[in-house]
Amino acid sequence: MIRIHLTGSSTVPITTFAGMQKVLALIKKDFQLDSRLKYPVASTVLYLVATAYISYLAFNNIINKSVWNALFWIVLLFASVTGLAKSFIQENGRSLYYFFVAKPHTILIGKLVYYTLYQLMLSVLTVLLLSLFLGNMVNSNSLFYANLLVASLGLASVFTMISALSAKTSSQSTMMAVLGFPLVIPMMLLAVSNSRKILMGAQWVDVSGNLLTLISLVVVIIALIFILFPYSWRN
Repeated sequence: MIRIHLTGSSTVPITTFAGMQKVLALIKKDFQLDSRLKYPVASTVLYLVATAYISYLAFNNIINKSVWNALFWIVLLFASVTGLAKSFIQENGRSLYYFFVAKPHTILIGKLVYYTLYQLMLSVLTVLLLSLFLGNMVNSNSLFYANLLVASLGLASVFTMISALSAKTSSQSTMMAVLGFPLVIPMMLLAVSNSRKILMGAQWVDVSGNLLTLISLVVVIIALIFILFPYSWRN
């Protein structure tokens, strides 16, 4: 059984040391939970390896940068869904306990930080596997990784919000589909368009507009989470 040692009153502001201790404790709890329940992580890694190998069998010797880019985002998106959608859904049995030991914003920050790190791990692993099987189309392009960093934060934020809102409903899968589609599609359109241009040799000036729009979209989504989550969590 995983125990969370959270000290201090739940009324302590998140900016204080006590609040940060609670955030770190929640991140540690999620890490321990995923370490013990190895099946979700193992299934996600297996999906990434299998998909990369199947892509190699299907596209060997005919791969180009546009195809590589499309495969990369398809693989990453579905891996993100399987890995991140469980964020709050698995916490249904602990909701009452959390209500007494931490403020909603504290819980949200802990989840958001942990699943952003998780999403970054998925992104790096996807790049490595596709580079191994299909060739390295990225090389050391820092602009590609900057776009990937923003998109990873966006995906983690979207799926954290969807999981938080749908966890309190009776039709979780339906709510995830309804809430996720209008949020994920615009973000993916911007991220895929940016990375395709970057792989084709575009510079900062060519993608700055889309990249700034993507950053703005991520900021808006994170702001919405902090506004909506406390009401959803208390209900």
